[in-house]
Amino acid sequence: MGGQITRNAFYDSLGGPFPSTSHRCHHKPKRCLPIQYGSAGGPLPLSPLLFHPNAKGSQIVMDLTQKTVKRQASFCNAITFSNRPIVLYEQVRLKITKKQCCWSGALRLGFCAKDPSRINPDNLPKYACPDLVAQSGFWAKALPEEFANEGSVIAFWVDKKGRVFYRINESSPMLFFSGVRTAEPLWALIDVYGLTRGVQLLGKIVKKT
Repeated sequence: MGGQITRNAFYDSLGGPFPSTSHRCHHKPKRCLPIQYGSAGGPLPLSPLLFHPNAKGSQIVMDLTQKTVKRQASFCNAITFSNRPIVLYEQVRLKITKKQCCWSGALRLGFCAKDPSRINPDNLPKYACPDLVAQSGFWAKALPEEFANEGSVIAFWVDKKGRVFYRINESSPMLFFSGVRTAEPLWALIDVYGLTRGVQLLGKIVKKT
């Protein structure tokens, strides 16, 4: 299971210092507002996060929207990547659409610093862990099997310190692993391994005002 994180690390993982009191909005209301992509002076809007259409394991079948993938056979050869680099603190959200019994191990999640467009899919190893992560510029870890249930929604992200966090079904963030190099572009890495047979990328959560 993911490691315990401190109160400050919890809030820092979401992109900012933890307020000193519970009355966060009384003096600085703007601290409570979500980031508005595309607003004046704000970050540029991000294109939808999809699966990369070409850099994928030999057992991966992808739908036309590039949002859903399924492993067609075996328990491996199912490494996938995002179609664009992620930004720090951007949550990669996915839903487990298919679980298959009789295997051990489950989804592997992480990031890579190599542009998937420059990866020859024929050269991808069978496993993200330990094979792919043994190469420079790849970081991933296995999701605990007890969290890899059909219908579960998983979000994971990396902060400016190279720490990767995840949450299950909007639970509190848990520290997953650390050591990711954040000075270079990073793509999401998702290995549809073992018990996990299908996943779907979900869009960003839009909160109504």
